[in-house]
Amino acid sequence: MLVAVTIMLAPTVRVFFSQRAEIQSIQADIAAKQTDQTNLKTQITRWQDPAYIQQQARDRINMVMPGETSYWVFGDDGTSSSPSGASGASGTGSASSGVPWTQALWDAVRRAGTE
Repeated sequence: MLVAVTIMLAPTVRVFFSQRAEIQSIQADIAAKQTDQTNLKTQITRWQDPAYIQQQARDRINMVMPGETSYWVFGDDGTSSSPSGASGASGTGSASSGVPWTQALWDAVRRAGTE
């Protein structure tokens, strides 16, 4: 009798555990989607701020305000650093090499005079 009951209940127990695992995976998926939704709401809030839009326009597509001049500074290796506006600090590429900016400026003046 005990064997017969075990044989009859085995498929039911197996279905129960498989459905339990499926429920847990769906709950984890829901939690991940809620986290994504929270992040997207935060981004929407940021994009409603005019200062953030201005910053993104400057960083992503190199826009400048009327009256400002944009400069591109190229390093020794031929790569460009980020553009700088008239009011921003320009990256010369010498900070990464450890040379003070005054020495880099003087070297640039000497090179310009000899070339």
